[in-house]
Amino acid sequence: MPILQTGEQLQHWQALLDSAGEGIWGLDLEGNCTFVNRMAVHIFGFASEELVGSNMHELVHHHYPDGRHFPGSECPIYDVVRRNKVLRQITDTMFRKDGSSFVAEISAQPVIADSRVVGVVVTFREVTELRKQQEDLRKAYELADQKTAELDAVIESMPHGVYIATPDARIRSNHVAKMMSGGEFPRELKTLENALAGEWSTETVRTSDRWIRSVAAPILLNGKILGGVAVNTDVTQARLQDEALMKSEKLAAVGQLASSIAHEINNPLESITNLLYLIRQSTSMEDVQHYAALAQGELARVTEITLQTLRFNRQHSKPVELDIADLMRTVMALYTGRILVRNIDSDVKLKAAPRVMAFEGEIRQVINNLIRNSLDAMSSGGRLMIRLHRERDSRSGADGVRLTIADTGEGISPKMQEHLFEAFQTTKELTGTGLGLWVSKGIIEKHGGRIRVRTRRGEGHGTVFSVWLPVKASSSLAAQVS
Repeated sequence: MPILQTGEQLQHWQALLDSAGEGIWGLDLEGNCTFVNRMAVHIFGFASEELVGSNMHELVHHHYPDGRHFPGSECPIYDVVRRNKVLRQITDTMFRKDGSSFVAEISAQPVIADSRVVGVVVTFREVTELRKQQEDLRKAYELADQKTAELDAVIESMPHGVYIATPDARIRSNHVAKMMSGGEFPRELKTLENALAGEWSTETVRTSDRWIRSVAAPILLNGKILGGVAVNTDVTQARLQDEALMKSEKLAAVGQLASSIAHEINNPLESITNLLYLIRQSTSMEDVQHYAALAQGELARVTEITLQTLRFNRQHSKPVELDIADLMRTVMALYTGRILVRNIDSDVKLKAAPRVMAFEGEIRQVINNLIRNSLDAMSSGGRLMIRLHRERDSRSGADGVRLTIADTGEGISPKMQEHLFEAFQTTKELTGTGLGLWVSKGIIEKHGGRIRVRTRRGEGHGTVFSVWLPVKASSSLAAQVS
């Protein structure tokens, strides 16, 4: 094998150095550059002739990152010569010919000949972008940790029980949730399962000792379900207050009904009293028989009112099949006297309609409330229109019945319309409880139906209440039937 000449050897080694992917230069014991490869020339921006023979520290390593002068006596690269200390991947700031700086990862090894250090070989690579990416990543992690901590603080500060579930059914909860149910999501509720299935849902259930309202939603990222979150609120006190208000309204309704019944019975009794007086004063048997027949008719009217009252008071502990038309006639019979006294024209058209599954007492309470409101709105006379017909719900397609009660009263003010179905809102300041329509709306919605109102003041004034009820029982009523 031929032996390479010195010049050829140098060219060979230089070619090897130039093919390296890192910058490389050599130093003698005085810190002067002995060789440099192509990558180093490219990074520093100096020509190789400018580097070889020059003090490398003064050319490319002369200042600290903060701008202070960097004396050679403190340069860690020179420690390789001074202390025979290997330098492994330190990060430092270096400078190009144009004065711009960059971050470099530097390693240095001593060159040893005849057991003594004769120079240093330095390798480096620019890591400015890498360091920037690492710093950005670090800041992103810090920001994520901060946001997570803030979110945790918000969740812990909420006065509601918060449950967060992962797709593998692991559940995390805040301290209020732990107080409410020991951190376990109530088994009676299905909202969290719905959230994991990608559905929004709201549900109120009775647990062992309280009422819980749960609102849940899926946690989504780029269309993928990462989990579910449910916010549970203890509504026990609100529920108890609602039940107390409903009982209060029922008592008020009973009182008003009793007043109506007393009025209905009082009229024929007064007639009977007058007729008995006429019988005692009469000397004509023909007149006596005539007066007695009239008295008998009035007694029959009292009997009819009594029967209707007993029927009105009939209650069922479970939903039953109701004939709404029959129920409407029962209620209307109790207001016959008031309709006549107030000179109200009643127009009742009840078309054949299917029976509905419902609580008879509750639906009767709604009908009684709506009719009474209409009559109260026409103290000086008017027209009461009642319609009943079969109607399929346009939203769900479910079969049902539509009951409409309209009057020609003065109408409801726009301000009152906004809060008409809220508790304690009334147009009858002295006699109204403000609970009738609120309770009625709750009853209809419990039965899976809807109630709405249209009203007008001024010309063509009046109010129309419309109630739709499904033929089949809603899920909550069906559970009570079974």
